[in-house]
Amino acid sequence: MAQVDPCYHLPPPAFFSGKALPLLYEAMGEQVRQEMRWAKGGCVHLSVSVAAQDTVVDYVAITAHWGMTRPGSQQVGSGSPRKQAVLWVWGLPLESALEDRQRELREQLSLWLSHGSLRPGFLVAGGCPSLEQAVRTEGYIPVPCFVHCLDSLVGSFLCHHHSVQIILGTARAICSHFQGSAEARRLLSRLQRRCGLPAHQPFWELSDHWVSAYHLMEWLVEQQRPLQEYEEKHQLGKAGTALSAMFWSLTDSLVQLLRPFQMVVREASTTQASLSLVLPQLRYLHIFLEQVRGYFEEQSAGEMGAAVRLAEGLALQLTTDGQLTELFHREEFVLATLLDPRFKGRIEAILPAGADIDHWKQVLVYKVKEIMVSEYSLPPSPSLQSPRAVRADAALSGRVAKSSGAEGKDQEDPVQRGSASESLLFGQREKSLLEQLESVGLLASRRSGASLSMENHQASVIVKKYLRENEVVGAQEDPLAYWEKRWDVWPALARLATIYLSCPPTGTFSASVLASLGSRTITEHDPPLPVDAIQHLLFLKTNLENFPSYTPPPLIFPSGDLADVEQTSEPDRTV
Repeated sequence: MAQVDPCYHLPPPAFFSGKALPLLYEAMGEQVRQEMRWAKGGCVHLSVSVAAQDTVVDYVAITAHWGMTRPGSQQVGSGSPRKQAVLWVWGLPLESALEDRQRELREQLSLWLSHGSLRPGFLVAGGCPSLEQAVRTEGYIPVPCFVHCLDSLVGSFLCHHHSVQIILGTARAICSHFQGSAEARRLLSRLQRRCGLPAHQPFWELSDHWVSAYHLMEWLVEQQRPLQEYEEKHQLGKAGTALSAMFWSLTDSLVQLLRPFQMVVREASTTQASLSLVLPQLRYLHIFLEQVRGYFEEQSAGEMGAAVRLAEGLALQLTTDGQLTELFHREEFVLATLLDPRFKGRIEAILPAGADIDHWKQVLVYKVKEIMVSEYSLPPSPSLQSPRAVRADAALSGRVAKSSGAEGKDQEDPVQRGSASESLLFGQREKSLLEQLESVGLLASRRSGASLSMENHQASVIVKKYLRENEVVGAQEDPLAYWEKRWDVWPALARLATIYLSCPPTGTFSASVLASLGSRTITEHDPPLPVDAIQHLLFLKTNLENFPSYTPPPLIFPSGDLADVEQTSEPDRTV
């Protein structure tokens, strides 16, 4: 099957030198701004990825993620309640100063989010510390990319086990043998058909990533019979000497060990994935490794002893990985899990033994209570809050959280910005500030007492009703659809849930934008495309795919450009 170019079909050269591309870029940018205005809860999350195109320029992709609202009974747009778009693709000269990069990034974020009553949410990124710091100053809360964490774990495991390196070295030698000989590939295809196996040969689809190595090993196990017959008749060179029973057994065991990690990476990277998937999937990996180790021990004759050691090694790395273990104690992930109706009833099994479930329920009540407080405030300002205002709000909410013993007290929350502080500053005119504090339960009074208990507050009642609800939710159902139905029943809780559950657990989407840098449209263009044209192409390609109902406006070109670009006024969306 021929490879498909992941970018546009190549337009005429005049398309890049004229005004067509910039006009389309501006029109699409305005469409994205209009779509973002309907972000439910007024909160937009970001993901960031960086890729090097050559020795001169790095490219950064900034993407936005939000839950779509339904004004009245009509949904804006179509399709999934989860929306995502490219905000900016940025070509950075390698010699540019760090301060310049951070300043321009902050300016771009302000431009995008200042067009409506939008507030910063979470930032999902991995391996971009300088950019993360710039985004943090705009009020975004960094959360680790789950896939990035898993990639680091599995990559380290594969590199530090000698038996694994032998398996991977042999697999690569088999690949090299068939890549270098069309006749060898033809003979292998004949053996595959005779064995009744698919004739697929993945030799041109491999990369340095561990998932690529996993797929190669999976293919080797599937094709063991034709590969052994090929070795007997035609020889595999140096690779053939390693094809022992031990090799096949360990390769099969390694595939079994890595399969759930590959499944978790795949599921966490889908468009419907949210933060609520992270802790259940991570707990599943712990349980799986414990079970598979027991299975290998039962089969521990001979080469299976090596499989037990591999299972023990991977389990030890998972248990001692500080970044992954920390996720079980981070407020963003625990609250997202509680707010997902699919997992709330199993939270005791998901969190580590001894976790204070009541504490996390109280944190959830506090968050809902905070949103209910914000309902007394004036509508939020259309301009983006300044970093100083964000820090002031965070300091206020941090003191309250600390008084209740909340874990993760240094972590800000997107819901806190523009809620409590706005209600304090812009409360009802007929009440004093202290009266407003008392009316929403933030001030001790003779009626309410001075206890920290929230048992009788409406927020506590709402959270209890939700947590005690026994309605079964399908495993594949999007939790945002569940909360859409309950927006009128528990509006404050639904708003909080939508904010937490609309954030993706990985930066896969932003990384996919930069994957098109390797397309023939860009790499084979002669002369090389200018940086601004590449930025526009990547921005347009992904956004046109994500908003298929959008029709670009008619474009008017200078007379000199018309003949060349009239066939490309609407870019080809075929990929």
